[in-house]
Amino acid sequence: MNDAGNIEAISQLEVDYLGFIFYKASPRYAETPVHLPETLQKVGVFVNESEELILEKVKQFDLDVIQLHGHETPEFCEDISEALAKNGYPKVELWKVFSIKTPEDFEGMEAYSFYVHKYLLDTKGQYRGGNGQKFDWQMLYQRDFSKPVMLSGGIGPEDAEAVVKLYQDGIIEGVDVNSGFEDEPGLKNKIAIKKFIKTIRTYEQV
Repeated sequence: MNDAGNIEAISQLEVDYLGFIFYKASPRYAETPVHLPETLQKVGVFVNESEELILEKVKQFDLDVIQLHGHETPEFCEDISEALAKNGYPKVELWKVFSIKTPEDFEGMEAYSFYVHKYLLDTKGQYRGGNGQKFDWQMLYQRDFSKPVMLSGGIGPEDAEAVVKLYQDGIIEGVDVNSGFEDEPGLKNKIAIKKFIKTIRTYEQV
């Protein structure tokens, strides 16, 4: 998210995280820090960035989560974890994104398990996120993940029931929604997100 008014509107809904992209090639690139309610956590999205820039953005935006969306190695994740602790940010979580299309794309994931808090599974596509496409979610039932999984990639308002099923089955911990709820890149549709959340809450109670 990168529009102050839109951020304010979405922050009033029952969301847990708001994402800020620090990848300059993205139309959603975030430049200005914002103040959010303490109940919301800020996620910073980085693509093959330096340790120095990541630490700079953690401080500037008061980030709670770092989401690594590039080709970062397990060794890089270890270095970032150590740097966060050394610089006074031991509570900042580290999430690693994996782009999925076929079962082979899950290979090597567990090499990161010692250094990251969560896995975020996105759809492999033309862009680094925001492709608006899903991978085959049934593949998730064939895996045994050592870390909690956040699901991303092409999730739209019509997917509420399927998302809740994955959650109730213990497959995922949450979802990362993006282009499926946008009026334009970076500008989320408050009505659509509010309805999606309400639908999910209804299914959760069934």
